[in-house]
Amino acid sequence: MKTKIIPVILVLVGCMICFAQGNGNTTIIHGVSSADGKSDVSERILEECLQSLPKSGDLSPVVSSGSSFLKEINGDPSRNEQVQTFNASLDINYMLYQKVLVIVATNTVQGQEPVMKVMEKNLRQSKRFESNSSNGDIYAGRSHRQYYFSSADAARNDVIKQASAWLRQQASVACSK
Repeated sequence: MKTKIIPVILVLVGCMICFAQGNGNTTIIHGVSSADGKSDVSERILEECLQSLPKSGDLSPVVSSGSSFLKEINGDPSRNEQVQTFNASLDINYMLYQKVLVIVATNTVQGQEPVMKVMEKNLRQSKRFESNSSNGDIYAGRSHRQYYFSSADAARNDVIKQASAWLRQQASVACSK
């Protein structure tokens, strides 16, 4: 079994050089040392909130329809027919405000303080909602029921109900500015 002693020797030699030069301000942040000159960039979120959320009354979903042949509609074995079914979708677009701390640390032999900068970002976000057919008003089959919306209003109301619930949940993280 071979063990590698080289990293430990590099750390010890690096510390000896620091003490020999009289550099008493040495802070070891991480146990691994390398002098490759590479920079590590990381960021930490300091503050985050949602901007420009729409009101529930302003929501306008897109409704689509299709024709499906359904068997045993609403459990009736004699009712097999072509039925128009509806689906609705809704996209909510909003802005996400973030204040982040960007940290740039450089790996060098001579210790160097990391560079830190606070930045503000506005990011465009989108949340998609689809009508949930299991809330539909008609179904096909007996043992393996499949639900459908039989009207555009039912599909529209279902997706608006979902989106409105999400908007109410997000009210606590909305920006106060």
